[in-house]
Amino acid sequence: MTRDGSPSLESDRWGCAFHSRHGALTEALHVYIAQGLEYVGQKPFSELQVLEMGAGTGFNAALAAEWALKHRQKFSYTGIDLALPSDSEWEAWKSGWPVVPSWMPIAEALREAWIRSEVYEDEWVKATFVQGQAPEVALPGDMHCVFYDAFSPTQQPELWTCEALHPWLKALHPDGCLVTYCARGHVFRAVQSLGYATEHVPGPPGKREMLRATVA
Repeated sequence: MTRDGSPSLESDRWGCAFHSRHGALTEALHVYIAQGLEYVGQKPFSELQVLEMGAGTGFNAALAAEWALKHRQKFSYTGIDLALPSDSEWEAWKSGWPVVPSWMPIAEALREAWIRSEVYEDEWVKATFVQGQAPEVALPGDMHCVFYDAFSPTQQPELWTCEALHPWLKALHPDGCLVTYCARGHVFRAVQSLGYATEHVPGPPGKREMLRATVA
């Protein structure tokens, strides 16, 4: 349980939580919705295209889908991860919520579709899960927002190098952005060295800053 009352899973392999211990929900809403979707949602895109590195439980996807439904904004999501959490892991995470959140039915529907290797689709939302990792997976292009939600550079330094970040940045639409909770100096420098602009955006609780990258 994290400090805002929302649950997170913990990775036995990496010895860390999937989300901030200061508040899983607070962090996700701040980093990926407020500083990501709402940032690009100010622009007149007929259908927002979102790509996520680290789809995990489908948490960020469900929050984004709820945002799209609330704003009556067409929304297409592609999430990429090595694997979905097991049924027992996902059910443990779901049951950890003290009150069932409004977006949980969306999260359940996303997972059911993804388990069957199907695309989830309704009037406003289309969401796809792809198992694999870049560069093995051909990433879609012209993404309005990229959620970069890998484990931290402490656990997975190989995912925060120029080589690892480049395919996700290349996937951006000229008016799009990549957002991540990470604010390590070497990550900012890596993004800048690839020719992209960086912003030091105020971070969620427990983090002074976060990173938003845009096409220079």
